[in-house]
Amino acid sequence: MRWWFRARRAHTLLTVALAVFIVTVAVLQDAAVGLPSFLYGSSNPVLLLLLAPVPLCATLMFSLESRLPEGESTGVRQVAVLDAGLVLFTVALAVLAASFLGLALDAEAAPAAGRNVAFLAGLMLCTRALIGPPAVMAPVAWIFAVIFLGLRGGGRAEFWTVLPASADDLHASLAAGAALIAGTALHIKRPGSPAHTRLH
Repeated sequence: MRWWFRARRAHTLLTVALAVFIVTVAVLQDAAVGLPSFLYGSSNPVLLLLLAPVPLCATLMFSLESRLPEGESTGVRQVAVLDAGLVLFTVALAVLAASFLGLALDAEAAPAAGRNVAFLAGLMLCTRALIGPPAVMAPVAWIFAVIFLGLRGGGRAEFWTVLPASADDLHASLAAGAALIAGTALHIKRPGSPAHTRLH
């Protein structure tokens, strides 16, 4: 298990990625910029925090793709389950950190950034089950779709967007939870994943 942990670089890359996420949330808080909507032809205020989960999700993907096939094929613990635990633990830390920053800095948008990590990580894992490593671009594609296609006049968001919703929005929270659960389950059952590979 120790070399599984080292192979995933959880103690280095993921630690740095979490730190970057926390600093980004603390610095950007409720900052917004006006961007156009392709569908509605209006300029909408877009929270810069929508981009905060991207580096963390990309690092998660890199970590999951960093493996030692020879060793992982001869062990006794389910590697895919360990990977799923790593994803859930990382997302949980991001949610807790964002919630704490929201309270400490009185930044309304901060807690939603943690929820968005859960949604985008789940989306990335669902997409990874279909196309593999290129799924790292799924969070970016979703964010761009939200910004340019999902916002109406005054910054009102379409129901499917999830990301711009407030932290206490039940629909967005349920969507994030469902995406993360589905993505984690697909990761474990993914044909190309080490779902039945075991590790000492």
